[in-house]
Amino acid sequence: MARPSLPAGVRPGPTARRLVSCVAAAVLLAGCPVPPEAELSLTADRTTFDGRFERAIVRVSALAPDGTPGAGVVKLTAAVGSFVEGSQLTLAQGTGSATYRCDPGEDPACSGAVRIGAEWQGVSRSLVLRVTPSDPNVRPRWSVVPTLQPLRLNAVATAPDGTVWAVGERGLLLPFRSGAWGTPSPTGVTTTLRALAIGADGRFDLAGDEGTLLSGRPGELATVQHSATSATFTGVARFQRTLFVTTADGRAGPWDVDLVLSEVSPRPLGGLVASDTRLVVFGVDTLAAWTGSRFEPVPQPVSGDWRQARLDSGGLWLLGQRLAVQNAPVLVQNPGADLKLADWRSTNLPPGEPRAMAWGQGSTDRFVVTDDSIFRFQEAIGWQDLEAPSGGRAIAALGGGQVLVVGLPGVSLLRVR
Repeated sequence: MARPSLPAGVRPGPTARRLVSCVAAAVLLAGCPVPPEAELSLTADRTTFDGRFERAIVRVSALAPDGTPGAGVVKLTAAVGSFVEGSQLTLAQGTGSATYRCDPGEDPACSGAVRIGAEWQGVSRSLVLRVTPSDPNVRPRWSVVPTLQPLRLNAVATAPDGTVWAVGERGLLLPFRSGAWGTPSPTGVTTTLRALAIGADGRFDLAGDEGTLLSGRPGELATVQHSATSATFTGVARFQRTLFVTTADGRAGPWDVDLVLSEVSPRPLGGLVASDTRLVVFGVDTLAAWTGSRFEPVPQPVSGDWRQARLDSGGLWLLGQRLAVQNAPVLVQNPGADLKLADWRSTNLPPGEPRAMAWGQGSTDRFVVTDDSIFRFQEAIGWQDLEAPSGGRAIAALGGGQVLVVGLPGVSLLRVR
């Protein structure tokens, strides 16, 4: 097609020149599409919080330019306040979370609007939160939160997105979000579930009575096939991508179709706990570590009925009841990598039948739940009875200083300010 031309001797004016430039730019853009960019989102579990007693859980989600989940490290920034876990957040399956604290008792600038940000692969996002300090004399309160299910819950675990999940009788799998219980997620079983583990990738592993063993994501759980259909599983965990279980008759080991488990103890096992480098089983007068091919006994600081274990940067923690002394609950810690007997430290707990423990998010608080009470440990104070209306079987520490306790059929307890 012939190109239009101006009459001889006539020069294009400014408007014409701009029109030609726009057309040329459009042609160039159409021929050279803009390459896709990385995507990053930044959210928080609350937009307003009390900096004295509460924290905000910040979540990031990232997508690579090709649409796959982002990987690597996100840099977190804050004009005031800080992130408890540090400013470098490593993504897992494209997501990650951190605890933001801004205490007006430590920094007067922690009041009103505060800005936080995230940077990843050249993409930046920011979010404005509001710190509204409350009266430090206001005491926390316990609220009874109905589960809307007339069944007992036995264990809890927190997913990467901050949702607390609980398992219990008749195959119940129940989510807790924003201060309330949600609709049960189908499991396809009616047996009692006793153990739940949630990986960093969001995969669930559930175990319980009559050989019940499930794996997958909520709404997509599948039965893990094996031959031990009469076993009562008391614990489940993944260690180096392998599924391990414990049983009520003292056996433990890695999953396979035949599920030939080794006898670790002649007495019941309470469960197992795993980190990236260690796997430990515990139970009545029993403590053993996985060596790569079998479980080897570990020297115990005291003879105990161990109810729950935890592995973190502080080492191995065990909660239980002394066997040689009546009504003598104890919390022990071993910070060493080889769990030498000389490295154990013991702390006697207030009287009661210990059931579970949890560590506070964004704080050094430790919580222990018994059949009748709930206790908190603070470095400067020691153990305190939190004056809960009852005890429970499992406990989860939520963001913002909240604590969730389950165990009684149909109800749970939530501690808030």
